[in-house]
Amino acid sequence: MKLPSCWNCAHSFTYRELVWNWRLRCPNCGNKQFLTKKSRIQILLIELPMYIIVIPLITIADISLYIKFPAVLILILMTLFILPFWYRFTNKEQSFV
Repeated sequence: MKLPSCWNCAHSFTYRELVWNWRLRCPNCGNKQFLTKKSRIQILLIELPMYIIVIPLITIADISLYIKFPAVLILILMTLFILPFWYRFTNKEQSFV
């Protein structure tokens, strides 16, 4: 998988730009980037099982807090590290449904 590029100038985003640039503006041309509908659905399919199934199971399970907290933290960090590879941008905001 590769990181996405700007829809206007084809600037290849770096991983750091995608993680820390919450406004999603291209540093090269300054145009705003919007996630495509397909990209938003894929991201939801990655995050949904974790937030609805895995984290509640870990919290309910009868294990030490010293294991629960790092497990949840690792899952969240893994998701954050994977998500930028699923981003694809367009010039217009698309509805989710």
